[in-house]
Amino acid sequence: MVDVRLVDLEVIKRYSLAVRRDTVPATELLAALDASRALVAAVIEAAGQGADAVGADATGAAEGT
Repeated sequence: MVDVRLVDLEVIKRYSLAVRRDTVPATELLAALDASRALVAAVIEAAGQGADAVGADATGAAEGT
């Protein structure tokens, strides 16, 4: 299995307060990135439809993860 250094990722460099691990299996990272992308896409879509409550719910769900 291939590992990816988390500290090398641009999203971690820009937005992470802390990295819990130095490396992670690439497939696990890809799944987390896909889930994060889906959340952001849902917030953007909800904002386009004028449904701010949906975006707030999605953001709250992500923070609880």
